[in-house]
Amino acid sequence: MKRRTVLAGMALAGLTAAGCSNGGGGGGAGGDVDISDTEMTATIEFAVWESDFDWASVIDGFNEKYPNITVQMTKSPFKDFFTRLQTQASGDNLPDAFMMNGPNFQLYASHEKLVSFESAVDDGELDFSNYPEAMEELYTYEDVPYGIPTSYDSIGLWFNQELFEKAGVDLPTDEWTWDDLHAAAKEISEQLEGEGVYGFAGGAYNQELFYNLIFQAGGEVLDEEATEAGYSSPESRSALQFLRDMVEDGSSPTIQTTADTSPDELFKSGKAAMVYGGSFRVAGYADSAVADVIQVVRLPEGEQRGVVLHGGAVVAHADGENRDAAAAFAVYTGTQEGQQIIGESGASIPAYQGTEQEYIAAHPEYDLSIFPESAEEYGFPYPVSANTQAWLEIESDMVPKILAGDLGVDEGTEQLDEKIDAHLAEEAEQ
Repeated sequence: MKRRTVLAGMALAGLTAAGCSNGGGGGGAGGDVDISDTEMTATIEFAVWESDFDWASVIDGFNEKYPNITVQMTKSPFKDFFTRLQTQASGDNLPDAFMMNGPNFQLYASHEKLVSFESAVDDGELDFSNYPEAMEELYTYEDVPYGIPTSYDSIGLWFNQELFEKAGVDLPTDEWTWDDLHAAAKEISEQLEGEGVYGFAGGAYNQELFYNLIFQAGGEVLDEEATEAGYSSPESRSALQFLRDMVEDGSSPTIQTTADTSPDELFKSGKAAMVYGGSFRVAGYADSAVADVIQVVRLPEGEQRGVVLHGGAVVAHADGENRDAAAAFAVYTGTQEGQQIIGESGASIPAYQGTEQEYIAAHPEYDLSIFPESAEEYGFPYPVSANTQAWLEIESDMVPKILAGDLGVDEGTEQLDEKIDAHLAEEAEQ
């Protein structure tokens, strides 16, 4: 098994290669895990970032099937979670099972830190056809599955009915186009300017905003092999130009404004009539000052329909002493039973297809069905590479400058692609 060294300048610079696992089944580290023994005895650590998920109930359900495995859960704020994992990985002290996200997944998978779930698939314990294709793709590396999807995020257009009515503008519908969005945002901004209200809260947010527009325009963030960036294509440029136009004519706040106060906060405080918001926002919106006057519809259509899908997964440490038990727990979190428990919290859409109703029913006041429907019909996987975090830093530096007008769209996207391509080339050499 080939050992890999860490790329210079990696965001997770402390992550060192785990080397070969003590086994050989399957196509990756830990490919020989066996989760068939429901009487196995072990105590495992499960590390998660803080969220509204009811993990305690998931663990209780798991213990009904595996009564002799004790799951000790540790929580960290999301902003600290991956820094902590980096430290644990460099000390060869990773938790037995832990949450993973798309931007960090390939880094851990490529350094052989994660258990392969090929044997669970072969034994019929796991069927990835139960999850959205985009989620399966997100947590597969070199054709080997290393993560069990737990939930996913879809994006919708949230709007404030009260502000629309005050401005005398027709409410959004599922049939809206980009032109409809821009026209309504401009009219509301003009009509309610005296109250400090914007028609649309944009900003420079990738997952919830401009990635969706790029896909809707027919563009791409990375090519299929993740060897080249696609921001400078005519399609991707048109998406960024669309956002820049709304900033320039006052339909949306300045980029500095949305950097100081997030679009989410502007919307919740009644200072924005519309925002692109994730399915994970519902709990916060339901507890906000505008809870009773808001609703959600599908994203407006560009050249085509499109919505970015991202979500978390549970993974298991390839070199952990209790990797069979950790793998058993990871697989359980992705079962129909485990996913129903996750959905009942209303925090996010459970990944197991058919359990979305639990999420929808948690807040019947909103039309949350648009999230799983959009995901199934035209979902695009969140763009990732072997070291996503490195080029995300470039993106987060340059895209705000492009949208703010500090860089021309053509000039800025050309520079952006050049810089990201250089990182992708380094990845390919490892």
